[in-house]
Order: sequence, then C-alpha cells, then structure tokens
Amino acid sequence: MLLLGNMTRFAFLCDLHYGFERRGGHKVPLHDLTAFGAAFAFLEDFKPHTLILGGDWLDCGVVSHHNSGKPGRTEGLRLLADAQACRADTLTPLERLPAQHRIYIPGNHEAWLEDLTDDQPGLEGLVSLPNLLTLSLTRWTILPHAGKYHLGKLTFVHGDQLKGGQAVAKNAVIEAERSIRFGHFHTYMAYTKTSFIEEKLGRTGIAVPCLCTKDPKYGEGRGNSWVQGFNYGWLNDNGTYHDYIAIITNGQTIINGRRYRG
Repeated sequence: MLLLGNMTRFAFLCDLHYGFERRGGHKVPLHDLTAFGAAFAFLEDFKPHTLILGGDWLDCGVVSHHNSGKPGRTEGLRLLADAQACRADTLTPLERLPAQHRIYIPGNHEAWLEDLTDDQPGLEGLVSLPNLLTLSLTRWTILPHAGKYHLGKLTFVHGDQLKGGQAVAKNAVIEAERSIRFGHFHTYMAYTKTSFIEEKLGRTGIAVPCLCTKDPKYGEGRGNSWVQGFNYGWLNDNGTYHDYIAIITNGQTIINGRRYRG
C-alpha cells in the first residue's frame, strides 16, 4: 500500500462572506458557521500543508457601493465588528492548523475596501484587509485582488475575472489554459479538456462551492445553483495532483466514510 504522508496536502476554502444583512428589520448572518465548522473539523484531521482562502471571506457589504445612499440596508452593521468576529470565529482556529503556507486571495467583496479608500483617501491603511483581519501579524501571504496562486500544475483564483454562466468551468479552462480551481460563483461545476495532439496535456477546471448561506436577500427568493463545500487534495513531487470536492449538506459532510459536522 502506498502511504500519502509525504505528499503535499492542500485545502481551498472560499466565499464564507462573513458579515450580516438587514432582513425584515433584523440583523441576519450571511456566513454559515455550521458549514465552516464541518470544513474545519475535516481540516483538523487532514492537516493541510498549504491552506488557501479563495476570497470573499469577509463580506464587506456594509461598505459596498451597492448600499451607498441606502442607510436602511446597513443600519446597525459595522465593518470592524464583522472583521473582529471573523478573526475570532474562523481565522484564529484556522491558524491553529499546522499549515506551512497560508494564502489569502482577496475577492471582489474585499476589493470594496479599496473602492472605499479610493473614494475617501484619508482612510488609506485604516480599512485595509491586512489591518482589519490582522493577517500580516499571523504569517499569511496576501495576494492582490485578482491574484493567482500556483501550486504545482494547479492554479487557484477567486474567480471574479472569469466569464460566468452555465459553462463557467469550461470558460475557466479555456481562458486560463491551465488546470484551475476558483470560487465566486457559489456552485459546483467541473470541466476537463485533453489535447488530441498531446494526450498527457489534460486540464481541469472546477468551480468550488461556498461556505455562506444560500439565500441572501438580494436573491429575492429565487432558486439558484448554490451549494456549500470546499476543495482538498494532494500534490505529487512532479506537480501533478489528486483533488476532490467535499459537499456540505445540512452542516455535515462525509469523507472517506467519516462524518464531519459543524
């Protein structure tokens, strides 16, 4: 039997959207800590060497341009309180994992912080992502918005630079011309492409599910393709990989016959 202990283990989590919205006069979470808890329970067993957060971890909706001039949408919501709770509930536990590399790829929601400082230059540095989540103090590598993280023959991005629609995984492979994993679309979709000239040049694209709630107010109650889950896998010395999607249903997932609950 081949043991996998010496292979590089990695995990890719995205779209927690830690934060709140106003709904029916109440403050309602956009994040789902039960879904996150299921993922974290697995990670405690899996012990990834590389941990990648793929963006929109902090929702930042309270400073979004979509809510500008609409104070009723953000009444009682505070960016700093969200960031502090996000750190306590998710980042501090994740930092207890023995990961050698921690990567944070900001998404389009975190980019709203840059939009805010563009509009109010006096806030520069005060509302930056590293400061709000104290990432620079805890050995995270923070990529720029739309950044790309390469791990062997895999590339990880947030995904907001990709064309959406029903063929988003196909679009990702064609646009990236690499095997790629991405979030942003809150769904699970896969596509493969192999060259008829070079059969070994196989590429795969996977849209990785989210860890947020699946029915935000802006969805207006319509059906969608959202699903909760995360990506994990192993990397060979030559850069090839074996990775999987764990689907979370009702706060739990089953991997290798073991149940993980949030």
